[in-house]
Amino acid sequence: MEVQEKQDVTLIDEALLRLRRIWTRQLRSRKAGGDPGRPVLMSNIIVVNAVHRLSRECAEVTVGGVAEQVDVDPSTASRLVNDAIAAGLVERAASRVDARRVRLVLTEAGHRVREAVARYRREHLGRVLADWDPQEREVFARMLARFAEASIATPADTARFDRLVAEALAGDPVQTP
Repeated sequence: MEVQEKQDVTLIDEALLRLRRIWTRQLRSRKAGGDPGRPVLMSNIIVVNAVHRLSRECAEVTVGGVAEQVDVDPSTASRLVNDAIAAGLVERAASRVDARRVRLVLTEAGHRVREAVARYRREHLGRVLADWDPQEREVFARMLARFAEASIATPADTARFDRLVAEALAGDPVQTP
């Protein structure tokens, strides 16, 4: 990797980490509509968005579908779904296809929270980009969408990631490509 390319990749990596922290921080202390003492977590929003997206794509949304959508193992998805249910954003309903299964649906509060969060994000982005000229916004939107598509098409090598972390924990020198 050339020096300039390495610097660019480092800047992008650091920016993505900062953005994740910024978006996550907004949800740390917010309260859900159902239980006034229960916080709405980023994981709740992720599940709500997954259930919403899947409900438009398939007949019934299951925990397994949520696991695939958010790229976690089924046991983690089950815990995340249970948290979203406890927050009053998702509920289980009888399957219309198989009486032995349940499907996941958004509650009215789940729909309202999803819409409110999406509206907030878009308003916030509008404020962030307010002093950008229309051409800059258009280029940024296209490049960010391209980056997202490329990220989906080029999944991370999780085995290599796990190996690098294990080596770092063992005190082995970290090898870079």
